[in-house]
Amino acid sequence: MQTRQEPRKALTVPGRYVAGDGDPVDVHLCDLSVGGARFASSDSALMRGSQVYILIAGRGPYRASVKWCADGECGVTFTVPLSPETFEQFQNSHIADFSDEGTEADFPPMPPQTRQRFC
Repeated sequence: MQTRQEPRKALTVPGRYVAGDGDPVDVHLCDLSVGGARFASSDSALMRGSQVYILIAGRGPYRASVKWCADGECGVTFTVPLSPETFEQFQNSHIADFSDEGTEADFPPMPPQTRQRFC
């Protein structure tokens, strides 16, 4: 069953997520769209409906909701879709020739983020 409302691009960009009061976790964001993304995670705290904050290529945070977790991956939907201009900037951050063969990409460290309340 196809539930995506926006087409996703086969992009891989550096990212980070924070769930609840947990520590930030660096990830590779894949299949990015203006509406959401996918990333590998074995974090048992992430479940359907969990609220997370996502940093994409050092920008954000973007509030998101976990839509699914299966086979070590999670899919999220952004609470407020990315603007087409912002999405285009992320396309320029794409990591070329990235493979999932167990090697980690060398990402520059992302700056620490202070938590913000979104109420």
